Amino acid sequence: MLVKSHLLPVAAAALSLSSFAVAQADVTFPGVEIAGWGKVAEVQGWFGRASGTAPKAPAVLILHGSAGLDERGAFYARTLEQAGIATLQVTMFQRGGRPRTHAASMPYAAAGLKWLAAQPGIDAERLGVMGFSWGGAMTVLMSSEQVQEKLGKDVPRPVAFAPFYPVCTIMARFLKSTQNPFYDAHTRMSAAPMLIHMGTRDDYELGERPCDPLVAMWPEAARSRTTVRYVADATHAFDADRPRQFYEAGAQAGRGATIYVTPSPKDAAEARQAVVQFFVSHLKP
Repeated sequence: MLVKSHLLPVAAAALSLSSFAVAQADVTFPGVEIAGWGKVAEVQGWFGRASGTAPKAPAVLILHGSAGLDERGAFYARTLEQAGIATLQVTMFQRGGRPRTHAASMPYAAAGLKWLAAQPGIDAERLGVMGFSWGGAMTVLMSSEQVQEKLGKDVPRPVAFAPFYPVCTIMARFLKSTQNPFYDAHTRMSAAPMLIHMGTRDDYELGERPCDPLVAMWPEAARSRTTVRYVADATHAFDADRPRQFYEAGAQAGRGATIYVTPSPKDAAEARQAVVQFFVSHLKP
């Protein structure tokens, strides 16, 4: 469905994508091992502190897309920080280094959550996750209690999720495959609130409402806490700062397709406003 949200004003929402910059501190912290999924020794990230004077702030982990870290994380991070929410972006791989499955990326996400929870100025019980495309799919998967158990008891469980264009058609297929590491994860989706952004002209997908069949697979408690905000006429990565195109063999239910990215600053600004409001509502800075 197309959701017309009543959005609260958010500072700097009208800035162009290319002009939006964010000052963050480089951080490096220990990685983790997840049995059967992989091990990472060390993780590099960019940490942005929340504005305000609260002794402990909520935080959002930001997961990048298939091309590696880019401008999109910074585009959302600074406005979240201005709203009193800290951010952590982690580098999971470089352009051209995308792994075969999302399982190989999960140790980076788990390490990021552990690091955030250990910071004296962060409230470990008010953590959220957002991500783009590859990272968006990870964000959806991390809401599953099955995945949370796999990450380990020492990894805090986020309480709100905001995936962007998380390749819903592809996910709906691989969640039913016994050969996939995330087989059946959808049957144990948590009741944590989730806000999905998806363009109606996303070339990865089949149809204009591709996330509806995916969400329909979830338990009722999860479905009732999920909002899909379909962005009319928007492409994949509509919040990127430059147009591009590439071929993706797994797109459109395995048929393969050329993926066209057309930036839409207006839609991006509205999406940022919606996401900040979502996290402010559920993380309560």
